[in-house]
Amino acid sequence: MLRKLIKYDLLWMNRTLIIFYVITFVFAILMRLGENLTDSVIGSLLRHILPGFVIGAMVNVIVNAAIRIWVRFRQNCYKDEAYLTHTLPITRAQLYDSKVFSALISTVIAVAVVIMCFFIAFWNNDMYEYFCSLVENADMSFIISGVLITALLEIVYVIAVGLFGLVVGHRRNNNRVLYSVVIGMILYFALQAILLVVIYCIGFFDDGIKAMFSASPDDGISFDNYRTLIIVADTAYLVLNAGLYFAGKKLFEKGVNVD
Repeated sequence: MLRKLIKYDLLWMNRTLIIFYVITFVFAILMRLGENLTDSVIGSLLRHILPGFVIGAMVNVIVNAAIRIWVRFRQNCYKDEAYLTHTLPITRAQLYDSKVFSALISTVIAVAVVIMCFFIAFWNNDMYEYFCSLVENADMSFIISGVLITALLEIVYVIAVGLFGLVVGHRRNNNRVLYSVVIGMILYFALQAILLVVIYCIGFFDDGIKAMFSASPDDGISFDNYRTLIIVADTAYLVLNAGLYFAGKKLFEKGVNVD
């Protein structure tokens, strides 16, 4: 039953998202092909317009994936569909897990699409050399993988905050959507601020982290300092995401107020 729920959630979310995926790939391919355009008026115009379209399409993929995840969770667990959902032979914990797993899969797919489109549209030798110049003695494979993992964990964190906000907001008797949004936004910024303070405090015990706050951009970033920051940030996001998952699941198990 858990697999069926995840399957239906993925089908519901991705039947719309696939349209945005295709559009983003088309813009990315056109962007790459546009490099071969002549220096005509049309060619110059397209080269200036297409980057904006590609970036906008990539942002749109992530935003729409998050919205579809939140809407599916709300409709399936709190709106009209909830009456059928809560009669299924599964526990509330299993229902919550199915929503979280389908959200994670959809997020990974959306991020993978964005990454592929970014490399199709923008990646070249000049960009490679630019990244190398930012970090001294850089291991580019670690830098790229570190940035991608951190970005994925940040997006998962945003979605996790939204799901937790929906659970808390829908425990009220009225204005549930409003409370869900407000609680989600407050929680997001509060936890981000706490995370920044924690990383800053770690700098008192780790010279690498301290250097990230005290060094000037012209000084450059050593690879060791960059690696330390990535490891600390990824660990913190893993802890936050795990905490939001268990806290949301615990509240969800206590009861659901169906509209």
